[in-house]
Amino acid sequence: LMKPHALELPDKHSLAFAVRIKRIDGMNLLVQRTIARLRLKKIFSGVFVKVTSQNLKMLHIVETYMTWAFPNLKSVRELIFKRGQAKVKNKIIPLTDNTVIEEHLGQFGVICLEDLIYEIAFPGKHFQISWFLSPFHLSVAHHATKNRVGFLKEMGTPGYLGEHINQLSRQLN
Repeated sequence: LMKPHALELPDKHSLAFAVRIKRIDGMNLLVQRTIARLRLKKIFSGVFVKVTSQNLKMLHIVETYMTWAFPNLKSVRELIFKRGQAKVKNKIIPLTDNTVIEEHLGQFGVICLEDLIYEIAFPGKHFQISWFLSPFHLSVAHHATKNRVGFLKEMGTPGYLGEHINQLSRQLN
């Protein structure tokens, strides 16, 4: 599994999905800050990250605490449909109503859930709208948190996951 080097940008991918899979007790400040910048404060939370050299460096720094890769459109759509929530005035609300989307993202030409999915899946100049989405809280099978071996098999290992991210996002969604 060849992972992209921290400094080289993959040519066909512009979106990464990062999932935090480990606790961060007793780690250095750089890792803690980077995880906070990625908005992955809770374990088993996931966020979409636009692929830039700076963001790849951040993923590289926290790689031992998370798993990440490049999701396909189907995975992006399924995650947003099933687990998409927005943070509006410090309240978390499910994305069931297009009027909420239009009200907050209309100035970017995003007026419905499909627009939002497209804007995230193919990051363009308005990718900052991904901040409108709360980090995804993924569901991890109950037994997995008790049984570490079974859990790691289910989660994959920390670091770059390649194409397996799509299967993983389906498992956890």
